Amino acid sequence: MRLWLVFLGFVVVHGGVIGPEPQCSKFHYEEQLLEKMVRMEVKVEGVEKRIMETNQRVLDVLGNLQTERKDMKNEFNELQIQYSKEMEERIADIEKLKDTLLTETVAFKARGPSDKSLGTGKTIVFAETMLNKGGAYDNVTGMFTVPVSGAYLFTIQLCILNKKQMHYGIMIDNSLYTSGRFYDNDAYTCDSADAITVLEGGERVYVKCLYSPSSSGDILYEYSSSTYNYWSSFSGLLIHR
Repeated sequence: MRLWLVFLGFVVVHGGVIGPEPQCSKFHYEEQLLEKMVRMEVKVEGVEKRIMETNQRVLDVLGNLQTERKDMKNEFNELQIQYSKEMEERIADIEKLKDTLLTETVAFKARGPSDKSLGTGKTIVFAETMLNKGGAYDNVTGMFTVPVSGAYLFTIQLCILNKKQMHYGIMIDNSLYTSGRFYDNDAYTCDSADAITVLEGGERVYVKCLYSPSSSGDILYEYSSSTYNYWSSFSGLLIHR
């Protein structure tokens, strides 16, 4: 009997010390679940923040690229405009240089005065055109009309009978440019003269008899043979444009 009482006392004592075994309540589970959800939400917010920051950096990079593209396009347009302008200037320079270096051919030579008596103040018309490159000489009027502005060389040769004299003039429009006198007492002679001048397009050049004695008959002559050609002539040439 005493042994059973001792055992019962041991059980009571130890049972009071150990107490009932703890058990998980419904509220404890929900608390843990809520805690996990809060931690997950914090993590999601962090991920969203990093994503937004990344998106913003991407947008900033794209914006910079668009700005750079726009700047490059503007620079390209400016370069294209500048290049076109420079090309136009170079083409204009080449055209000027071409005009300077490439002088078109303007040349004529005519002989055979239509009237050999040569009255004072009369234009000498050389009727036979031997060369007329550019078509500027008129063998009906004896006038050379300047086709393009430039420097020209003109030459005359007049074959005079002996004991005859002639005062000639190379005329530009109505102005005397150069003049002289041909005379030989003993022989038939052919004398020449020339003139170099700068002319504008449209000006007219011709040879004029400034003075000859009245009632003197023919003053000029022409002679052709297999050996000699004594020709009165008028010629001109564009030497520089």
